[in-house]
Amino acid sequence: MNKAFEIGPIRPPSEASSLLLRITRNCSWNRCKFCNLYRDEKFSTRSLDAIKADIDQVALIRKNIIEWTINSSGSRPNNKILYEKIGHEPTEILQRYYHVMNWLYQESDSVFLQDANTVALSFGKLLEVLQYLKEKLPQVKRVTSYGRVDSLAKFSTAELSKLREAGLNRIHSGYESGSDKVLEFIHKGYTKAQSIDAGRKIKSAGIELSIYFMPGVGGRALKEDNALETADVINKVNPDFVRIRTFSPKLRTELMDEIISGRLITCTEMEKLLEIKTVIENLHSANGYLYSDHIFNLFEEIEGNMEKDREKMLAVIESFKKLDGESQRRYMLARRMGLVRFLDDIDYLKAEQVAMLNAQLKRLNTDERFEEFLSECLRNTL
Repeated sequence: MNKAFEIGPIRPPSEASSLLLRITRNCSWNRCKFCNLYRDEKFSTRSLDAIKADIDQVALIRKNIIEWTINSSGSRPNNKILYEKIGHEPTEILQRYYHVMNWLYQESDSVFLQDANTVALSFGKLLEVLQYLKEKLPQVKRVTSYGRVDSLAKFSTAELSKLREAGLNRIHSGYESGSDKVLEFIHKGYTKAQSIDAGRKIKSAGIELSIYFMPGVGGRALKEDNALETADVINKVNPDFVRIRTFSPKLRTELMDEIISGRLITCTEMEKLLEIKTVIENLHSANGYLYSDHIFNLFEEIEGNMEKDREKMLAVIESFKKLDGESQRRYMLARRMGLVRFLDDIDYLKAEQVAMLNAQLKRLNTDERFEEFLSECLRNTL
């Protein structure tokens, strides 16, 4: 019987091709001052029976799609097949079939466990979920999840190793900063020392660790501390991945309230970029990869191996710094308006796009107006 297995609201960009399975609902902390995603929602863990029923449903949908595809002369999964077979079903059922179909179409072998902190589950319950997932979907090779530092810290290295053996391959964790001053300011709920301890245990257990760094989240007063202390954490943990998530203040958050009241002076785009530069310059014991894989970041091309590609990444920033002020502003404006992805893209804009940018620059004729417009563009991005 067709049922709609449960899916949560978000996943990391790097898990775009993964099958999504909701294990917990919302966020177990839900008090970070920069976030409003789960602000009005309560955290809850789903029952084992409900989770297993969803896994069963995914396995059934997968089986159906494969059989229908084979019976259609071996073509790849496509919308026509689904419409013919289940076009009469409710929208929610169709959406789940499309989700599994896209998973198969992309030939993905990855599953992402939602929501914001699946590792809030007890060791025994999480282990049973992973074991059941492996039993019912044995073709899955990679299982990933978000995990808060304080929740990860409760597991021993031996327990984390057992979770890895059961299929948990990667943890995504929003470290945001390595600075205790910043962590306290944004009300993250744990310390730098806890971040280092949890990260080292995850790595020792053989689980990949992907951490997130938020340039600018400490404001102008803490920008240097944010960068230097984050670099120190990266050096001591040596995560497999560091992903840049440039701070953008959101409405209905405590940090936005502090900005409006004048208690928090936000960093400029250049200051946030220089935080990233400081982090990269101070890496000396990390050999994982740094990624700028988010639309909030000023440059997507700042990425590479943190040991081998440091100079290449720094060269991107230096190239931008060498531009005259108007050219820098034109690129920042084009990026925030969604016209470019990379620095060189600015040379390939159409004449009317360049004219529009120049007109905007003329209108935004003070630093305050310019930065506020960029912030407004970011707020409207997602």
